[in-house]
Amino acid sequence: MYKTRGSFLVLLLCSFMNVCCHTQTENQRDHTITVFVHGTSVARRMINMSPLRPRVYCPQGLTLAIDLPKNYHYHQMAQSCADLHNELYSVDRFYLFGWRSESFSHKNRMKSAKKLMKSLEHLAAKYYEKHSIIPDIRLIGFSHGGNVVLDTAYYAPLKISDQTINIEAWLLGTPIQRINHDCVNHSHFQKVYSVYSKKDWLQRIDPQGIVNKKARKAHFWSDRVFDADARCVQVKFTVNSQSIRHTSYRSIFKYFPSIQKLIEQAAQGLDTCMVEVDFTL
Repeated sequence: MYKTRGSFLVLLLCSFMNVCCHTQTENQRDHTITVFVHGTSVARRMINMSPLRPRVYCPQGLTLAIDLPKNYHYHQMAQSCADLHNELYSVDRFYLFGWRSESFSHKNRMKSAKKLMKSLEHLAAKYYEKHSIIPDIRLIGFSHGGNVVLDTAYYAPLKISDQTINIEAWLLGTPIQRINHDCVNHSHFQKVYSVYSKKDWLQRIDPQGIVNKKARKAHFWSDRVFDADARCVQVKFTVNSQSIRHTSYRSIFKYFPSIQKLIEQAAQGLDTCMVEVDFTL
């Protein structure tokens, strides 16, 4: 009888230790969910039905990147980031957000941002239910996808169990617009990084002054940078000491974890600064 009771206590103790170890591991691992938001595509529907589909296709709404076929660009992009830094960019936490990017209008991007926030709320709740941990969110917006990311501030805050979720924003080649410029200062974002290149003329080509009379005189075209006092790390970016074009972001994004590390080192923990970063291939 005593031997049986002793065995039971040993099993109970082992079970308790396993639960403690699992909890400790869960708490120590990174719990950041990454969401990539693509840019404008005027001919999105037509291209999606063409032979170029694997290079550009992104489903509408929030989708796990690895759920796309292996030969699709966004699947390969997520896998490359995971291969570089699996802890920060695990493929089971790397999502895409597809939106109706045919339109250049701010109104359309606002609608998309609202849908993104609703999707994030649902995703974060599911993650909390599974892991008992509130995840951080990393939003990466390319081109006007960056403005969709900025516009999420209009629908803040994002909360789970009355606790605000930390959101970090990365804007790549995003056309800076006066209409939502101040979103960059919103407390919704724990930190914002804005990456630009001097040769990226597509970043500036959106004529915001046509629809925004207040921007017409001084900011007819979109800007490369926010105001100098914006709560944002603004990054003048080069590759092999050369400025890059708008389309070049697509090919270098597979190195994003390494680029992110360089930028964070250059920023030195500051929330407001302008830095120069050169990435060597």
